[in-house]
Amino acid sequence: MSAEALHPTEEQIQDKFFSEFLARRSSVRAKNWTGWSLRKGRDHSEVTNFYREFDLAEFYVDGTSLVLAGYEVKGWKKTTKRDKSQKMIEPAFGDGIDQALALLQNGADFASVIYPEPAKTEDKAALKELCDHYARNVGIIYVQNDLKSYFNFRLPTRNPYATMDRKKKMLSSLMTGGNLSDISDLPSWAKQQKY
Repeated sequence: MSAEALHPTEEQIQDKFFSEFLARRSSVRAKNWTGWSLRKGRDHSEVTNFYREFDLAEFYVDGTSLVLAGYEVKGWKKTTKRDKSQKMIEPAFGDGIDQALALLQNGADFASVIYPEPAKTEDKAALKELCDHYARNVGIIYVQNDLKSYFNFRLPTRNPYATMDRKKKMLSSLMTGGNLSDISDLPSWAKQQKY
């Protein structure tokens, strides 16, 4: 088995979550969402970017409430050596926590970082402790190296500053002209604007 098969990359994890794990509920999902274009005046347009792009964004309806969940994805990377001894390196400790916090600033109700599962139990405990002290709203999701399953190691808590009006505008803008690499098929509730 190759080193890449044992160490999932950011792109592999992102593809798996987008197409399978997040597809388990009726939602609007976007990949690499940086914002949308706004038209100002007659002759020019301005691109509006988030403070940090959403690696994955998911809008879903929970009861009568529209929810926006943001996910920052981290994975193994190849070293940049030009010789043939390239090695795979795992994400740095705490990588992505700051980016998940920026997703909350962008307007997300929930933000989580998705990591390949670390081999050392003490690394998991230390990362949980870091979030408990400095990033209380951020969740942690670990993906198994075979990409067949995942588990919520630390559940995110709701962002008290997310507003319904902002989320509705964000979803409408996403569906009509978001700058992104991929979007899911729109469920009927989104097409009918029942949010």
